[in-house]
Amino acid sequence: MSGEIVAEEGGTADVRSVAEKRREQIVDAAVRLFAERGYFQTTIEDVANAVPISKGLVYRYFKDKNDLLYFTLRYVLDKFEFDEIQQVVEKAGPLHALMEVLRLNCGMAREHTLEVLLAYKSTKDLLPEQRRNIKVLESKMARFIRQCLESCVHRGLMTKINTDIMSYQYIMYGHAWALKNWAFRDRYTPDEYLAEGEMILIYPFLTEAGRQEFSKIRAARS
Repeated sequence: MSGEIVAEEGGTADVRSVAEKRREQIVDAAVRLFAERGYFQTTIEDVANAVPISKGLVYRYFKDKNDLLYFTLRYVLDKFEFDEIQQVVEKAGPLHALMEVLRLNCGMAREHTLEVLLAYKSTKDLLPEQRRNIKVLESKMARFIRQCLESCVHRGLMTKINTDIMSYQYIMYGHAWALKNWAFRDRYTPDEYLAEGEMILIYPFLTEAGRQEFSKIRAARS
């Protein structure tokens, strides 16, 4: 009996792995086609042919085209590791966490440029409840950044700033790499772009104590 259980568990793991890979293939194809052709001009059959798989198999993973669009738009937001950043806050402090958040935002935009572009073009095509869910996920990220900013101010590392507005500047700076990639990609490396972001969004607002810590973090990273 134990052998049957092991085989069953192994089979389940294998099936789940295949399913996850297939879902990613469908999402990758959908993101590319939605971004290139537009949401309404792209059909489920187009997505299936791009993988390539049968149209019926797409419907096995997504109930309709709207569901597929919703999944692609929340795909990047779901990848943001809040638990990982929270560990940075606990171990290294809020300033280090802010720098890490900015790095992750820029990295996500670099690795998922089409998804970011698609989000700006097609969020309006979601159902109202789906749009609210996307906003909730983004608000969660902004709230976390705001908490880090407030903690930096409380600890004397930053001067007082409007944390509501500034938290979204961190998000938008990452998005700008995707939205204006044509302007930046031949002039800055990703590391240079990140470094400029730190000098624009973090350094000017630091106290003397904050600047000392900022320099230590940068030195340890290089």
